[in-house]
Amino acid sequence: MNATEAPAERVVQNLFPSVRRTVDELLGDYRDSYAELHALIRAGIDEGRRERNECSLPLLVHAAETGDPAPAVPIAAVHALWWRAANALDDTADGDAVGTLYGAPTGAMLLAALDCGYVLPLRLLTGLGVPQAMRSALLADFMDGWTAAHNGQIRDLVHEAGTVDCDAVLATYRDKSGSAYRMAAGMSARLAGCDDDRIRSWRRFGTTLGLLAQIRNDAEDVADGPAEDLKNGTATYLLARLLDSASEPHRQDLLAQLRRARHDLAARQDLRRQLLDRRELVHEHIEELRIEAHAILDDLDGDPLFVDALRTRVDAAAHDPTAPLATTSS
Repeated sequence: MNATEAPAERVVQNLFPSVRRTVDELLGDYRDSYAELHALIRAGIDEGRRERNECSLPLLVHAAETGDPAPAVPIAAVHALWWRAANALDDTADGDAVGTLYGAPTGAMLLAALDCGYVLPLRLLTGLGVPQAMRSALLADFMDGWTAAHNGQIRDLVHEAGTVDCDAVLATYRDKSGSAYRMAAGMSARLAGCDDDRIRSWRRFGTTLGLLAQIRNDAEDVADGPAEDLKNGTATYLLARLLDSASEPHRQDLLAQLRRARHDLAARQDLRRQLLDRRELVHEHIEELRIEAHAILDDLDGDPLFVDALRTRVDAAAHDPTAPLATTSS
């Protein structure tokens, strides 16, 4: 562990093994009766893409309210399982899983992902030792998050670059990634005993952090990733801003180049360069989101140790990925 990490991060990271044990216990019930499903879910959990804040966000939100992150371990497990499934679905939708995914046939792994991200969390939530009214509310939070995320993913797939404006792209982000962060923050706040107003504030914070995370993920794909969004013609915020800022002749050139980029590496690399050259187009909105997230935390006025850790997470998500940044844990 990095000695420079804040004490709050150490407290939270010390609970990661508990999150893993919670997942393992859930999955262990499948070992005898559902051996094939067990093996595929295990592979998806172990090999699937992780989200930076998948475990930390629920733990930090609960600790910001109560000083103790431990009761939110089940919510962290739910959030982690959600992201493992969502990323498997996303990889498939993006064409990254042709034939196989995580070493298994793609179709079989997608079925396992549905159980991983939906059924396992439902099993966990329905077994929580909390009052029935709270359990019902947590289940509704979880299902609402799934529905919004599906809506965002569908928008992401059907909206081609050049056919939607910047506001429409942000609306997609708000559902696609913001909903998962909103779900996790709201569920942890609810478990901590917050009233409806505070839960709404934590949900707003989660949405804002999720938007920052999505914009950063897109930027990383352009900066040093495979530029999959350009290959797939995805309407990212940076690309929408570039198209919006271009003269009409330049805009048509960009769209023609984007069509070629699906199959032409040289066109994709040139578009990558143009996006990196104009990445300042999104900096103003990123800063607005960063300020908004900090303002929400100011208003909530939670435990300073854990609120400061959340501020650090916000700043990390708002950081330009083309500049050096220390790796944060989940």
